[in-house]
Amino acid sequence: MASLSRRTFAAFLGIAALTPVLGGCASGATGTASGSGDAGTASDAGAGASGSGMRTVDTDKGPVEIPANPQTIVTDYYLGEFLAVDAKPVIASPYALNNPFLAGLCDGIEALNTTSAETSLEMIAEKQPDLIVTITEADYDKYAKIAPTVYIADGTRSDEELFRYIAGLVNKTEAAEAYISEFNDKVATVKDEIVGIVGDRTVSILEVWPQEIYTMGSHFARGGSILYDMWGLKAPEAIQGPMVEGDEAYKVIAVEALPDYAGDFICYGVLDGADAAYVDDSQLWKNLPAVKNGLVMPYEQVAFMHRDPITLTNQLQAFTDFFRAHADAAA
Repeated sequence: MASLSRRTFAAFLGIAALTPVLGGCASGATGTASGSGDAGTASDAGAGASGSGMRTVDTDKGPVEIPANPQTIVTDYYLGEFLAVDAKPVIASPYALNNPFLAGLCDGIEALNTTSAETSLEMIAEKQPDLIVTITEADYDKYAKIAPTVYIADGTRSDEELFRYIAGLVNKTEAAEAYISEFNDKVATVKDEIVGIVGDRTVSILEVWPQEIYTMGSHFARGGSILYDMWGLKAPEAIQGPMVEGDEAYKVIAVEALPDYAGDFICYGVLDGADAAYVDDSQLWKNLPAVKNGLVMPYEQVAFMHRDPITLTNQLQAFTDFFRAHADAAA
């Protein structure tokens, strides 16, 4: 059974940006100061604007000069963080654009060609961007030849820190703070209610891929930071230790291990196109208490794989609706 820590996940994401893999991905706990890395925030970065309208920001590749007010932005991964502060890139990752939670916000954004590195570079150059933001360190030098490029390593910032950093790149720090404050208020408003519904029961996140079952805690999107970090709900012991309190991003398990990883409530996703029959039709699955008691929340994997502010807000609502709907059963 494979597992992945946050420390090793950043290297894995170099491949992830150009393939439809797990996505979304490793993070520190929302609302904490852990995992802030050495780069600081874009709004705190050193030199002010020069006569040419440039400023210097600290990045995960060192100081980089970017426009004081970027207008033509390309991003190969991060998207919802920009849209949440009304900054619209001209090119973005197709996997981010396919996020249903961003529907209606992406008009006019072109999908990055991920099938050909040469073609993707050509389409980026044609847009004449003044800022490129990338999660892919391997592409940094190529991008930097086209426009000022900011590399943001995955897994080194919490969800809030990442949002603040990206908002700072486009001078939208105040808008980000307002969004964060409103989101945290929403989480806090329903926390006691949700904790009262769940009680001492456990909650787990399980996701089915072809012949693989992924389980994750608070470090791998899917709303785990809300469930475990912000609401303080507990996962089964096999998840709680390594993937909530520890730094494992996820673990691949077999059907036979489901009883150890399935909580009293299950958040259950299936990769688009994957056949989940090997799980759904198994007696082990059917005999799980959460399944027998109807306490399974199906989620759309293409949406829940992300952890941007807009996605988190929608995940919060989905979780709230689910637990409220099962308040009597959980009592």
